[in-house]
Amino acid sequence: PDMIIVKNRSATEPWATYHSSLGAHFGTYLNTTATPYDLNIYWNDTEPTSSVFTVNTHTIVNGNTNNMIAYCFAEVDGYSKIGSYEGNGNADGPMVYTGFRPAWIMIKRTNTTGGWHIHDSARNTGNLTETMVVLSANNNDAEYAHVNYQTDFLSNGFKLRNTTNEWNGDGDTHVYMAFAEQPFKYANAR
Repeated sequence: PDMIIVKNRSATEPWATYHSSLGAHFGTYLNTTATPYDLNIYWNDTEPTSSVFTVNTHTIVNGNTNNMIAYCFAEVDGYSKIGSYEGNGNADGPMVYTGFRPAWIMIKRTNTTGGWHIHDSARNTGNLTETMVVLSANNNDAEYAHVNYQTDFLSNGFKLRNTTNEWNGDGDTHVYMAFAEQPFKYANAR
């Protein structure tokens, strides 16, 4: 998997998150804005394989006799893309190639604090949208409209059209996960 989200359902613990762009020495939390932690206590400094992922002994990812759940995501050509990009702080921001038109993207800034922001094509039907409706995985707020998160959903990826630090901070590293609106590989002819 390129992204793993683990939750201890028996204890009050955060949602531990692995992202392949950060590597197995780092962990971050889906429910906070914290910078990724440089620790081996979550993924045991061991990259996942095609059949297993490794956890250490911390209660967040491996509570003794606790009820645990893990969501594992891998890239599927033409369907999902998981990666990273560097922001430029310019309204003509980076174009992130996914190989498909995204229906849903989630982005987090990783070299400093930043939320997990979600855009989708169901809430934002125009392109370029002047006001983006955004969800945040790291809080329990309702969706909200924001004029500073303009993003183009392109036929082969997405392009940042904003100068917001959490999406396009100059020199900042951002990780993302994207899913296709209509996967090319599996699309039916009409």
